[in-house]
Amino acid sequence: MTQGTIWKQLVLFALPLALAALLQQSYNAFDSVIVGRFVSDEALAAVGSSGPLTMMIVAFFMGMSNGSGVLIAQFFGAKNTDELKNTVHTVILLSMLIGVGLAAVGITVAPLILRLIQTPDEVLVEAVVYLRVYFVGLPGLTVYNMGAAVLTATGDSKRPLYFLMLSMVIKVSLNLLFVLVFNMGVAAVAWSTVVAQVINAVLVIRLLCRHPSIIRLNLRDLKIHKHILVRVLRLGLPGGIQGSIISFSNVIVQTYINRLGGMVMAGYGAAQRIDGFIMIPVQSLALGISTFVGQNLGAGRVKRARGGVRTALTVGVGSVLLLSAIVYTFAPSLLRIFTSSDEVIAHGLSFVRIFVPFYFLLCLVQVTSSALRGSGNVKVPTIIGISCFVVLRQVYLFVVTLFTHTVTSVAVGFPLGWFVSAVLVLIYYIRSDWSKYERNDTENVI
Repeated sequence: MTQGTIWKQLVLFALPLALAALLQQSYNAFDSVIVGRFVSDEALAAVGSSGPLTMMIVAFFMGMSNGSGVLIAQFFGAKNTDELKNTVHTVILLSMLIGVGLAAVGITVAPLILRLIQTPDEVLVEAVVYLRVYFVGLPGLTVYNMGAAVLTATGDSKRPLYFLMLSMVIKVSLNLLFVLVFNMGVAAVAWSTVVAQVINAVLVIRLLCRHPSIIRLNLRDLKIHKHILVRVLRLGLPGGIQGSIISFSNVIVQTYINRLGGMVMAGYGAAQRIDGFIMIPVQSLALGISTFVGQNLGAGRVKRARGGVRTALTVGVGSVLLLSAIVYTFAPSLLRIFTSSDEVIAHGLSFVRIFVPFYFLLCLVQVTSSALRGSGNVKVPTIIGISCFVVLRQVYLFVVTLFTHTVTSVAVGFPLGWFVSAVLVLIYYIRSDWSKYERNDTENVI
């Protein structure tokens, strides 16, 4: 990524990431389609209400894996072979330990958390079943994501996509088998996810163990190198904490939604599945620009890094605006994929109509924040994210629901936080100084 035409490098690198994200969103959405169409609206609500809880865990580890990816990208760009090997072995072992620990905690506290967020009784039993089974597969998820982060940071975004394609086929097949043949209900979609995650983890570890380059993994050499762990935590922990705190904020938001009843919960869950597709270009470009900035700053090419950020913002905002227009137009038909209930569709449509016009703000936030993290600056994006997505949102919800508690009043809190965050992070990025990385930066910015 330190040579060649910038927009081609970013697009070609981000495209497999986008396809991978599309697959992930598709098989998550397929869960909702299966339970909404073949089980019940209560099952759809159970899967939807569990979403913020599972994302709280996933967001924490994604922040950690992104931080690891930044460090790997910088070592890779600087051609620091020894530290690159130490980092790979440290982060893979770390992912195993975190996955097992989070799984144990999640299985234990799942019922308590669901009661704390005021999950209605008609949804609670199925939500507990789904959540506990989901946590069983967490070690597979953490190991795969960390392995994929290692490959992506060194420029290989294709093979993680191939693994997801295989797991997608397996998950969809198991979903249909468990629900339609064995009549396992909401547990079916959770167990199919577990199997897919374990397969992904095995495949990525097998690939790393046979990798021909300097990132080759030797299981006997797995070790936590303390100086690497400190740097991984410094780069990844703020992003992980930010992601988990924001997701925890969404858990609290879920309590406001839960108070509105099971049908609103189901509608919100369906709307969340749709907006996940809109955010695919943003997520892939954010991952891409983090690696791009990390490698180029590691190689001392500041102008090229800045040019990559401009390109990512242009492509990202354009893509999101196009997808938003499509979703806004065809929202009723899209929601009907998940359920035949007119009431659920009406509630879901309310959320979609409020969220969709403002998704371009999230593109500005995520791409710029990822660029800053690629430079090693993780604190300020974390502070801005927590302030806007957590503090501001919760203050807004607390105050507004004292006067009116409706779908609209709850939904408006989301774009409010996006707007303030976009303004702050853009101002900070423009004023950021990367001159300390500059050395012989003669690469043309195209």
